[in-house]
Amino acid sequence: MLRQPRVVGSPRAIERFPVVIYLAKKSVAFPEVEMRSCEDYALAFGWEVSLTVVDDETDKCPEQRPLLLAALQTITDRTAGAILIASKATVSPLDGEFDAFARHVEKAGGFVQVTRR
Repeated sequence: MLRQPRVVGSPRAIERFPVVIYLAKKSVAFPEVEMRSCEDYALAFGWEVSLTVVDDETDKCPEQRPLLLAALQTITDRTAGAILIASKATVSPLDGEFDAFARHVEKAGGFVQVTRR
């Protein structure tokens, strides 16, 4: 005899995973290609872009960039679960600096996702 599956509790709405797009503006041109890469990546996974940050202070190290730290703060505050970037160089061209920033994001409970290879 077949039984009907039993639903326990009330059904909940599925929440979308919130992410922050962080873009480094290295010239006067808007980083359109990088933004589209990040948006397409979020869309492919059904993630919700809760904030897009365009930073023009990219000549500073990661810990001295207020907008990069604001993106990190969204992870700490649990308003986002990941920071999407087009390339590691968006955070830093130096692997050690990128890795240190990624560890800070992970300690805060999120992750950094590179969207372009």
